[in-house]
Amino acid sequence: MVSPELLKQTSFSAKTAEETLEILDSREQGLSEEEARERLGIFGKNTIHDGDKIEIPKILWNQFKSPLILILLLAGATTSMLKGVLDGIFIFAAVAVNIILGFYQEHKAETALESLRSYIKERTRVIRDGQEKEIEAENIVPGDVVRLRVGMRVPADIRCIAITSLEVDESILTGESLPVGKETKKGEEETPAHERKNICFGGTLVVNGMGLGVVVTTGNTTELGRIAALVRKEERETPLQRAIKRFSLRATFALSLFIGLLFLIGVWKGYAYFEMFLMAVAIAVSAVPEGLPVAMTVILAVGVERLAKRKGVVRKLLAAETLGRTTVILTDKTGTLTEGKMELTDILTQYEKEDVLTLAVLALDIEEHIPPEGPLEKAVKEAAKEYKLFLPDIRNNLEILEHKPFNSKDKWSGIRVAGPHHDASDGWLMVGAPEVLAERIGAKASQKETIHKETDHLAREGGRVVGVAKGKMFLGLLVFKDPIRSGMREIIEKTTYAGIRTVILTGDHKGTALAIAKEVGLEAKENEVITGEELKKMGDEELKARSKNARIFARITPEDKLRIVKIYQSQGEVVAMTGDGVNDSPALKAADIGVAVGSGTDVAKGAADLVLLDNNFETIVAAVEEGRRIIGNVKKVIIYLLSDSLDELFLIGGAIVVGISLPLNALQILWVNFFSDSFPAIAFAFEKGGNQLQKDARSGKTIFDTEMKFLILVIGLGSSALLFGTYLFLLRAGFEENLVRSFIFATFATYTLFLAFSLRHLNTDILHYNPFGNLYLTGGVAFGVLLTLGALYLPLLQHILGTTPLPPLWLLGVVGFSMLNLFAVELTKFFFKRK
Repeated sequence: MVSPELLKQTSFSAKTAEETLEILDSREQGLSEEEARERLGIFGKNTIHDGDKIEIPKILWNQFKSPLILILLLAGATTSMLKGVLDGIFIFAAVAVNIILGFYQEHKAETALESLRSYIKERTRVIRDGQEKEIEAENIVPGDVVRLRVGMRVPADIRCIAITSLEVDESILTGESLPVGKETKKGEEETPAHERKNICFGGTLVVNGMGLGVVVTTGNTTELGRIAALVRKEERETPLQRAIKRFSLRATFALSLFIGLLFLIGVWKGYAYFEMFLMAVAIAVSAVPEGLPVAMTVILAVGVERLAKRKGVVRKLLAAETLGRTTVILTDKTGTLTEGKMELTDILTQYEKEDVLTLAVLALDIEEHIPPEGPLEKAVKEAAKEYKLFLPDIRNNLEILEHKPFNSKDKWSGIRVAGPHHDASDGWLMVGAPEVLAERIGAKASQKETIHKETDHLAREGGRVVGVAKGKMFLGLLVFKDPIRSGMREIIEKTTYAGIRTVILTGDHKGTALAIAKEVGLEAKENEVITGEELKKMGDEELKARSKNARIFARITPEDKLRIVKIYQSQGEVVAMTGDGVNDSPALKAADIGVAVGSGTDVAKGAADLVLLDNNFETIVAAVEEGRRIIGNVKKVIIYLLSDSLDELFLIGGAIVVGISLPLNALQILWVNFFSDSFPAIAFAFEKGGNQLQKDARSGKTIFDTEMKFLILVIGLGSSALLFGTYLFLLRAGFEENLVRSFIFATFATYTLFLAFSLRHLNTDILHYNPFGNLYLTGGVAFGVLLTLGALYLPLLQHILGTTPLPPLWLLGVVGFSMLNLFAVELTKFFFKRK
């Protein structure tokens, strides 16, 4: 009996048709209905399974894995139990907003596998019990004999057993636009999947001829199903996620040590265990920048909206930031650099070009009102229009004596006609492979050599060459090309200027790839091309070394693309992978940024992070530019929110060490972090200037660069020390404790608000730009000031937050401290600019 293990172990392309039927225990008359039902139970339905779906509870649970969220939850629960529900509500409000936003981002439907499944949800014609019938494609099984006709989607992987001029469009698997002629003879054991001429793959489209084949694999075991499995496996974090995770883990570790140390010091100094526990909670709350997740979400969302206006749709919010870090673009050739279609670019002949094209129209049997069957016929028909050749006139008064359609075995198409300018004795009008036509007309050895050299030269330049002959005369060559997209050379130059390498990945031949590279401005030498065959023989270390200078990878498979992506990533590159076919989807999924063109397959779009609506490669440049702007704005927010986190740690820790009352309570800290500071932080999303394309792509590769660390640590520590010193001085000067604590609260809340104006441009001093140019930021700061004043002067908020009104002179002190801090930041910017 046929088993799944047997099918896995058998290379059917290396078996004859008779051997295949024997292994599958089948015959040309097909299976019986009983056999089919039995096999359906063994192999299952011919569908591509989703695997493990992410369910809503699991997505929700993922939101609680963040160390920041866990600390807040612990602080909220402890505060509620020990200090009252009202105090805990503020903390839980911060948690709720962060969880809701995180859940919304992650709960975006993944469409890649749905699209893969749609390719085989069709009806198909099978032979069962010796009779041809139509059934749902999902019900076919290995051993079923299937009838293949023009226009049908191949329902599974099928070994051809009888064909007539059968041609299949395999572009969704290989990315190549030209149809593949099929054959029945057995191939070699180690033949790569994309070169198995006797197999019709599931999901591909029959474009010419007809055939009969036996199903060898179904569902997940087909070539399409195998790609689906690769798509499922590949899921990567973005660089921003990795940076934030690293920061969170390190901050959590450092915070735990800091809290533990202070706890021991406090107990040693005589504080009660319970009191020290409350202080630890306050420190934990103070260290968490509650507004950070909200602000970052808005920054990314605004960047995505800007990019949408430039015809780029970002499917995953965090991917928008990753675009700005891109250092390598791995681009597919067909449909990405090229238009993915055939176009007649030249007619090489010593006769009139119009006459040669006219004979080609006749030989291909092209008619006015009948749609051309294949891309070759379409290209010839379009060329006829450009040459102002009217199809009715070409065929007028002609009697068709005999017609031979093209097939992959003979490699020529022809017609014999009688009428004006054509005599039956003229013989066949033929279009086909030049070397085949040269043989048929009995060309001399010298003419054959000339034709071969010219054909080989044109093929190396990326052309597909077809010969035209009449009787015993070779008339010329028709040269077809998949045209380069408009403006590609200029676009590649822009990406190079931005410090980004462009590398071509293609399933096409080396010569064709070299020609395309030259046309788009990526001049490549022979040793800068790696073929799929060479790739398979290379270990990872050798591939790493070769990939540093590689410009082209030719004749490669989907697995090769996936391996190439990972090799570049292992070298620290941030990889953007472009593509349009099903075969690109695993690599699109694995890349840091998967980019699909709008005209590509739904599968590619589903696996991608960015979809180019206008199919314009230039949109990638716009996306990188927007991504770098996002990185700049994210940096500003992190500096803005983390600079006062150190203040909180310093103030509270210092108070414990010195043995005085805490200058801030947990609710005051939350009021500043989550309410006052959040609005200016969110307003950074609307910064438009700066962060344009720079020559060095790696300039934005790390969020926490030297300048950021200096601003956060040095300026933050300086402000913290000054603020704590002021608190200590005022207490020892005899001022009323609650008044001093309210002053520290107001200063702590306000100086960061004014700091926002200085952070608008990290590379320009405040005197050289309008600090109030971002109306959202100005409004956010104004609202933050109003919230601070409300906390000081509204009785309800005074009661909740434990504040007291400040006299006018104390308010002037608050403003003075803010100006001093702003000056320190400007001094730092000046220092780094000079450096």
